[in-house]
Amino acid sequence: MKRMQEEAVRRAEEMQSRARAVQQQQNQPSYNQPKPEPVSEIKAPHAENIQKPPERQNETGGLFETLMKDKERTLILGLILLLMDEKTDNSLIIALMYLLI
Repeated sequence: MKRMQEEAVRRAEEMQSRARAVQQQQNQPSYNQPKPEPVSEIKAPHAENIQKPPERQNETGGLFETLMKDKERTLILGLILLLMDEKTDNSLIIALMYLLI
């Protein structure tokens, strides 16, 4: 038992010495790392390199078209909305949601 305690103390001291060494390395300035550019030398991107976002379609039409592509899902979603409005059993609504996965 005493040997195990001595071993644990030795490992703890070893870990602490490693942590101190890493901390000292981080505190020392590194001469190999490039220096950051001064603010005056930072260049703005050219207008031709900036990409424009794709033009959006009418969101309402896009959503409606997406819903109508899959008739079964649309029917299940309609049932869920109807049953939620009628305050029916939550387990039935969850079962229908499971079918949408």
